[in-house]
Amino acid sequence: MSVKDAVLQALEQARGKRLSGGQLAQQLGVSRAAVHKAIAALRSCGMAIDGVPGEGYRLAPEDDSLTAAGVQALLDTRFVGREMVVLPSLSSTNTVIKERYLDRPHGFVLLAEEQTGGRGRLGRTFVSPAETGVYQTILLHPTLPISHIQLATIAAAVAVAEAVTQTAGFSPEIKWVNDVLYEGRKLSGILTEATIEGESGMVSSLLVGIGVNLRPNPAWPEDVRAVAGALSEFGRTPRRAELAAAVLTHFERAYSLLEQDRADALLELYRSRLCCLGKPIRVISPTETYQADCIGLDDNGFLLVRDADGQTRTLSSGEISIRF
Repeated sequence: MSVKDAVLQALEQARGKRLSGGQLAQQLGVSRAAVHKAIAALRSCGMAIDGVPGEGYRLAPEDDSLTAAGVQALLDTRFVGREMVVLPSLSSTNTVIKERYLDRPHGFVLLAEEQTGGRGRLGRTFVSPAETGVYQTILLHPTLPISHIQLATIAAAVAVAEAVTQTAGFSPEIKWVNDVLYEGRKLSGILTEATIEGESGMVSSLLVGIGVNLRPNPAWPEDVRAVAGALSEFGRTPRRAELAAAVLTHFERAYSLLEQDRADALLELYRSRLCCLGKPIRVISPTETYQADCIGLDDNGFLLVRDADGQTRTLSSGEISIRF
């Protein structure tokens, strides 16, 4: 880690408190001149670092910079995000990881300040302007059983819900499979993609793309505005580094349950936030649409519904609309 990144990490960890040049130099094992040079470099990058003679430096409360060192200072993880790249603008974090970073280690994270060609389910595209959200993809090289691979999407939904509760101060629900909602409005987008080895048929890499809306997106079309929501509309607006780190930390905790063969514990966390259980829903699939009651979730994370004829069906894909 460079001296500049180390100074930023120390200031992030001490946010709200001042650290003198001497304290930073001693803590990092560098000269005070090196600290002063690092502070100047960080300020030139636009970071709001104020200094008071005799008292020291601090990151200003309004600073919302997004850097690898700043996010990593807030992580509580073993492997997720321990290697990280932050780019100012790209097409989509999932796309760029596939193009450039598939050789990076398990838990590598790519973040973007802006996405110009974000992708969702069913080939949907969208624009993610700077400062309106947090956009990141986690690269995994899973050793999970094939039957557990799809549960990584559930782990991501749980992670977002837990991170929003922690940083924004309100508790969202989850609509099967991975829509994180509050007051019926969607707060995030999650897209999981797997790369399969041709010879073995095993999953060589798994991309978990997660975007969370911090503020309303001015690029949302009118139909999207009716269903999309942002954290700023319902609670506290966390700093981007704070939210990114919280999502990554909670994702590692959720995903680790799968690695420990504790899928049941993950599914229990997921069930506790599902908003459709015990309610009438409309099931929409490529071949039919029908009314049903949502009656449960099986051990694979598939939704169990009872249709109008009293038949229990298991849903492994498709979309549901909830009728209250």
